[in-house]
Amino acid sequence: MRKKILFVYTNFSTFVKTDYEILSAEHDVTLYQFKPVKGFVKTAFQFIKQKIYLLFNIWKFDSVFIWFADYHSFLPVLFAKIIGKKSFVVVGGYDVARMPELGYGALVKPLRRIFTLTSLRFATLCLPVVEELEKKINELCPKASIKTVYTGYKFETYHDEPINQLREKIVLTVSITDSHQRFMIKGMDRFKELAENMPDYLFIMIGIQNGIKYLFDPKPDNLTLVPPLKQVDLISYYKNASFYAQFSRSEGLPNALCEAMLYGCIPVGTRIGGISTGIGNTGLIIDEWNARKVADYIVSNHNKANREACSARIKE
Repeated sequence: MRKKILFVYTNFSTFVKTDYEILSAEHDVTLYQFKPVKGFVKTAFQFIKQKIYLLFNIWKFDSVFIWFADYHSFLPVLFAKIIGKKSFVVVGGYDVARMPELGYGALVKPLRRIFTLTSLRFATLCLPVVEELEKKINELCPKASIKTVYTGYKFETYHDEPINQLREKIVLTVSITDSHQRFMIKGMDRFKELAENMPDYLFIMIGIQNGIKYLFDPKPDNLTLVPPLKQVDLISYYKNASFYAQFSRSEGLPNALCEAMLYGCIPVGTRIGGISTGIGNTGLIIDEWNARKVADYIVSNHNKANREACSARIKE
């Protein structure tokens, strides 16, 4: 039986779009965007707009599906709870993060923390994308109902040809980076340091906005900065790179890491969030940042590690 689902989101990212497509295949899904804005007045306007919509429409739906717990999840979860509808909140990482030194995470500001934790507490089911986030939710909201569901990938589009084992000396990372905060959270400073330690390798960083390129000065000659690309345009990079790096300081289950592994990139990353879950035993996981250790691993494993095993890991 087809259900009527209200799908609440802020940005229509690739993983959000994928969930919408999966749900739409079997149910009637209505999209509602809570536009991400800055400032109290603009955010308050989004709240008022959402409240009016829910007052007149929430009764039409069987359930509410929300990507991320934050400002935008509070009212949908609350309304659903009051009238006996089901609500599902996908937890991606930012929603349970608290890094005040970088002003990062939905738990940093007191009011935002209340909205986020209330959403997690009263949702019918919280859906963290990796077990590490499930542990955080349990610590924050012991009474929350939780089930881990990994983000998914379309295998047939990733395996239209055999994985190329022999590749050029290329290390890749992908992240939309438009601020100093994002630069630090995603470990771009570490990626740059690694490039400085490995002049014989080409380092490619995709997703860099023009306004923050100064953060890489002085930029190593072997480091290439590429602006944001569509997902389909990333495929050639995934197929050609020998290694994929994920040196984040906070993370959920990184989609680009998993996609790169599907194409046979050997992963190297920090033991943060779901990075180690994605990598498993197919690459290098470091507990503390050590550029020399990572460099030694890359040199020792270039075109020697099992690329098929990386792909199989994500399929599993």
